[in-house]
Amino acid sequence: MVHGVQGDRDHYRPIDSVLTPSSEPFAVAQALQRETDCHAFYVADLDAIQGTGGHDAEVRSLTDGLGVDLWVDAAITDAASATRIIDAGASRAIVGSETLPSLEALREIRDALLPGQLLLSVDVGVDGVLSRCPVLRGLTPLAALDLLSGEGLTHVILLTLDQVGTGRGPDWSALEAARAGFPHLSLIAGGGVRTPDDIRRLTELGVSGALVATSLHRGWITGDDLRGLRDGP
Repeated sequence: MVHGVQGDRDHYRPIDSVLTPSSEPFAVAQALQRETDCHAFYVADLDAIQGTGGHDAEVRSLTDGLGVDLWVDAAITDAASATRIIDAGASRAIVGSETLPSLEALREIRDALLPGQLLLSVDVGVDGVLSRCPVLRGLTPLAALDLLSGEGLTHVILLTLDQVGTGRGPDWSALEAARAGFPHLSLIAGGGVRTPDDIRRLTELGVSGALVATSLHRGWITGDDLRGLRDGP
């Protein structure tokens, strides 16, 4: 398992965590679950995304061994790859805009899955949305959400890749605009979450969830912090 920073995959290095000395996926997931009591994990299969392989067996191992829900981005490009990752044990198939070839493919994937099994990730780089799909490529996050809002989607990750692994804080302007413009969407924030205050602010904004990894591995956010936010004062 590697530490993702700003989407620069050529320079990713094995996880260095205060929670475990291991960088093996099962050990890291086990340590995160032990620290946070979490019941869902976001998994990005970078080999699949880069077209160099895949890790369906590890997905099954995590599901069976930890009893958690897995949200898996494994370069899902069609109905067959979506159902394959569900069959491997994922509870949600993440369709990343980066690898999505077309809106037609998105519709086919949507129609092949049960309600709640599809999670779209709007992957945003410094020059706008990353996508193989010509009509999405280079759009602003809001323009992409506007285009996608008519496709029957209910759950969306807004993943700001240049914030990932940096601890700089979320892209507040994009999240605030997305929340205001698309109140019907269940919105999940990805990239830059550093502090318990970030999570508190996301909750107040009406964001449904946040992807949190670096801040846990660095000790910037602890399981006690998360339990305190969940349980309230």
